[in-house]
Amino acid sequence: MVTLEIPTLEDALIGEIAKPADWVVANLDTSISWPVASEKYQFAGDTFYLIPLTKNHYPAIAYKRQSETLPEARSKILRFLSAVSWAESAGALVASFGGGRLPRPNYREKTHGHFITGDLALTYLPEAQDANQWIALGLMREGRGLNHPAYAFLSFYRVLEAAIPEGKTRQKWVVDNLDAILDRGGREALDRLKTSGIEDVGAHLYKSGRMAIAHAKSDPIINPDDASDYDRIASELPLMRGLAELAIERVLGIKTRSTIYREHLYELAGFKRLLGAKKVAAVIAGMPPKEGEQIDFPEIDIELRKRDPYLPLKRMQPIHAVQIGARIELVYVSSDELVQFSFALDLEAERLVFDWSNDLSATDDGSAAAALNAAALKRFILEYVGNGELHIYDSQTRTLLSRVEAFMPVNYWANHEKLNQEIDEWTAEAARRAAEETSNHS
Repeated sequence: MVTLEIPTLEDALIGEIAKPADWVVANLDTSISWPVASEKYQFAGDTFYLIPLTKNHYPAIAYKRQSETLPEARSKILRFLSAVSWAESAGALVASFGGGRLPRPNYREKTHGHFITGDLALTYLPEAQDANQWIALGLMREGRGLNHPAYAFLSFYRVLEAAIPEGKTRQKWVVDNLDAILDRGGREALDRLKTSGIEDVGAHLYKSGRMAIAHAKSDPIINPDDASDYDRIASELPLMRGLAELAIERVLGIKTRSTIYREHLYELAGFKRLLGAKKVAAVIAGMPPKEGEQIDFPEIDIELRKRDPYLPLKRMQPIHAVQIGARIELVYVSSDELVQFSFALDLEAERLVFDWSNDLSATDDGSAAAALNAAALKRFILEYVGNGELHIYDSQTRTLLSRVEAFMPVNYWANHEKLNQEIDEWTAEAARRAAEETSNHS
């Protein structure tokens, strides 16, 4: 088991983020598990860097400012942070902005309460399409990040206002969607309100929550020195948070990560674009292909996320495709024709089907190349069964055709020591064969 360690700033600022530029940095207070190594993401046409949480400095987001003004650059970071917060279902506030020739986060004194990860894996980042969506995501991030029940409550209610501006419509929507809240805290808060005799929950949340927090002249008022007010708002906060999340997904159309995972449309998204809507519908309906109908499947690169490429799995060529029911079964072969990779597109189930123990094979023709192939495939198996995330790309365009979540082996225990030994043995055998081939040609 690898033990994660919080790095020093000197160890963290390496690679691209160690190069001088006009950096803008957002220092963060967040409950998101932050990576211990820098990560780079493309979002809304810009590049952002996650600066690792270090022993004496804030976790941060860095952006290389181009021609935009400083406020515009900071706004880009905030929108990216709101997308990250939504994807991770966690709060994030900017403690301060900084910047300079290097993206150095501000110093802070905090020796505990850190949440760290080896890989944040932001495979889903929602890009808002209009102002209301951006505002709602920002308010959701703020509400989740605030350590103050009343102000968090107000932020979550403002999400509803962004999604449903008209008051009566909003209150009716609240009543109609209360039963959709699945969070335990939200359900318990709803049950308490109903038990206390409150019939119109929408009106209660507006008058005794949103208005009482925002106003200080007319009853009801949330008094910061009244513990009963504090306790009531804190107890109703999970309900308000659940409604805000539902409004963003159901009204504004921005899916939660759990919905994205449940639908898993990303597994076949690229292949479905390739096939086209009509062909996909025909396959799902079980209609056989028309006589002479052909589909030009591209050369592909088969990779695992954040792993070095595997040479025989690059530029693989399609040699066989057959439709069986609602599935298209494909067979690809390596450029040297020694390695075969098979998988199926289950269009009805929205799944890419691949069995690492049966669908990957290699031929040993006695060459050094075959031995190198064997070493590479052993490494692929080692890294795939070790929770590898399968990615398939179009070799020419590098368009992502499929992404499959990290593999979780069942009834299988990987012998890492044996697999590493086999990798070493095949690598040594490749060197021996290469030397022999050179000798035979001389």
